[in-house]
Amino acid sequence: MSTVSIIKCNSYNSVEPAIKEAVKLLGGTEKFFKSGQRVLIKPNILSAKVPEKAVTTHPEVIRAIIRLVKSAGAIPSVGESPGGVIGGAEKFWEKSGIKKVCEEEKCRMLFFERTGTVCVDSKNPKNKTLKQLEIAKPCLEYDCVISVPKFKTHNLVFFTGAVKNLYGCIPGLRKSMYHKFAPHPDEFSEIIVDVLAIVKPKLSIMDAVVGMEGEGPASGKPRNIGLIMASDDAVAIDTVMCEIAGFDPKKVYYLKSAAELKLGTNEIEKIKITGEKIENVKLKKFKIPTSFYLYFIPKRLAKFLGKFVSALPVMDKKKCTKCMTCIKSCPVKAIELKGIPVVDRQKCILCLCCIELCPEDAVEIRYSALIRFLLFMRKIKRMEFL
Repeated sequence: MSTVSIIKCNSYNSVEPAIKEAVKLLGGTEKFFKSGQRVLIKPNILSAKVPEKAVTTHPEVIRAIIRLVKSAGAIPSVGESPGGVIGGAEKFWEKSGIKKVCEEEKCRMLFFERTGTVCVDSKNPKNKTLKQLEIAKPCLEYDCVISVPKFKTHNLVFFTGAVKNLYGCIPGLRKSMYHKFAPHPDEFSEIIVDVLAIVKPKLSIMDAVVGMEGEGPASGKPRNIGLIMASDDAVAIDTVMCEIAGFDPKKVYYLKSAAELKLGTNEIEKIKITGEKIENVKLKKFKIPTSFYLYFIPKRLAKFLGKFVSALPVMDKKKCTKCMTCIKSCPVKAIELKGIPVVDRQKCILCLCCIELCPEDAVEIRYSALIRFLLFMRKIKRMEFL
């Protein structure tokens, strides 16, 4: 049976003992790595944002895990490929505070854009879009991979946790390009599941001290949650994350698909919870992404209704600095500079990379009148199918 430990932690000043306790409740470090083994710590460094924005894994969480690994006699490295790396990855590491922590703790940093890749055959029979995936070498060569996500919403796949965090094992702009081949959330989710099947993290430790709600993973609002969670099952910890947020985990497609492939469990009754009980830490009125209501319209119905249920990313003139990140990151070249970047409705596949990777939060989704009406109605009375 998969186990998820939940520990209360209201401040980043106290994450070290919380993480120690969370791992201890799983059976201790010896269950995951031994003295002399190499351990890859995989944080979420989505964009060049300061820790207070709750976009990236907090640096103090990474510090605590580095120390935990060293205390067991193992050799830690921190590795990641940030989203939309335009002009070099170092600024992402610096802004997030993780570079400073690695330097202070004398821990090796691995920029996956520079470590080389391995072309791996797909291990997910439901991934119909890619026969092979390029994975950063360290993710396959280290003795243990620890996924260290942030507790966040995601405007394409609804939630991003330990499983989605592994998508950063794909280096550089390949991450954006894969969206081109899998534009629908269900198709993209199968690629995420494929990465999980390939990388196989032994341990997941979730930063849920301060998470993100609303229009995540980059433009949502920080939400105090006050937890550290850990698990030997990436699917299980994400399932518990959804339960704490008050969201049905079976509506998160990548969790459902991963469970069907026996990569973990998404059934809460089959997960052993240690530490705090879920009912004691459940969040009230946790905001999920607006896009959830768009993507749960059946494909055929959406195609029939066409522009009446459409959405399009638009740029805020006041916030946009014309940094070109959205243009360079768009996998289908649907954005052109016309004073400010403008999205071509005919080309856009709604992968939302432009929103996710904009360093200024200058991109938002503009919904059709029908979608806006449904959202308005939801505020008045919660719809049964929502």
